[in-house]
Amino acid sequence: MKKNAEPLRILILDALWREEPEGDIPAILGGLQLHQRVLEYLNRHALTIGLTSYPPIFRHRITYAVKQYFDRPLRLEFYRYLIRLMATFLKIVHTHKPHIIYDPGVGWHNDWLAFFAKLLGLKVSSYFHHYSLPGGNVVYPRNLLDLPSFREMCKHIKKTSRIPFFKLFDYLVLFQQLKLADIVFTGTGFGLDQLRKIGRRKPVILTGIGIDLEEFREAPPKSSTPHWDGLFVGRMAPEKGVYDLLIIWRKIVDEIPAAKLAVVGKRIQPYFDMWMRRLREMKLEENVFHLGELDRKDLIKTYYSSKVFVFPSRIEGAGIVIAEAMAAGLPIVARNLPAYKTLYSDAPALYLLDDDKEFSMKIISLLTSEGERYKMGLANREYALRRFSWEAVSQKILGGLIKSDLQN
Repeated sequence: MKKNAEPLRILILDALWREEPEGDIPAILGGLQLHQRVLEYLNRHALTIGLTSYPPIFRHRITYAVKQYFDRPLRLEFYRYLIRLMATFLKIVHTHKPHIIYDPGVGWHNDWLAFFAKLLGLKVSSYFHHYSLPGGNVVYPRNLLDLPSFREMCKHIKKTSRIPFFKLFDYLVLFQQLKLADIVFTGTGFGLDQLRKIGRRKPVILTGIGIDLEEFREAPPKSSTPHWDGLFVGRMAPEKGVYDLLIIWRKIVDEIPAAKLAVVGKRIQPYFDMWMRRLREMKLEENVFHLGELDRKDLIKTYYSSKVFVFPSRIEGAGIVIAEAMAAGLPIVARNLPAYKTLYSDAPALYLLDDDKEFSMKIISLLTSEGERYKMGLANREYALRRFSWEAVSQKILGGLIKSDLQN
């Protein structure tokens, strides 16, 4: 709250971009889930004014929803939409005079708006999840004249964009707004390290991560009940290790022919089609099943109907799905990433491995040791429920926003 008890007015930037008119964006995973839970908390403790997409996925105390169109080329529509968002942004600032602008890091348009706000001299805060180029590669330009780094970035961006210049510009705007923002939040030391490499020198607040404890009140089923031997949750893109996932599961099927893997996540093209081709080439049609993007209730059910959580993602700022899988009573086999070493440092059944063969051997060991697997899953559950909550994350973010606002 303000010193004179006036409610803190926060302008929240969470406009989401869709590639197709029918494209759904369920707020169930990763950064979207984090933002949903934090926003619910902020709605109770501050005056939230949302600049968001139409129809709105996120609900604020006051909501300004701007409609996106789908005229071709889409990149031109991207900028048209950005101009409409900027016009509405100016209207909100004039009408409500927010104390601080908050970019939760859920879309490119919001980074542009945060940068625009700093150019106008407004107070801005941003949440940073992690940074990677298409395919999971990371390049850190030293400055705006670092042409070799920009050429390297364009090479990786070409994997998903025919004209990489425009997407490169999006990344430059992201970097600049993260450097200029009055305060930046991030979940882990890994995020902090990336921010420093991007060039952030101003304050950074570590928030940790959270899960919705109410969703995991149910005890895990007995060890013989689960339908899926393995579960992966994440968007279908190379940086999430989706091709490695097939290699790992092929090795498991060679030992356990009936082993079934559930894969949950958004289809990212052209990677999903390539993934499906590889699945067929590896003769895994009877063992690996893509369930698509599940709603929250069905996702929780899928956690509870699985035996082992398999997560070979190649880059993560936090890996919130790991904490959720733990809370559902699953042992975790994941790639050995820096973010996990501090965030989950003493988890009882988190196995961090580098090699695909090691992955498959550990999963086979867990699947063939039913009693031990169930026992270790329960230990993971107790650990996660004791350690992670959205309430704690939300309190840190609101506290940081209030502190930044008072530093006039």
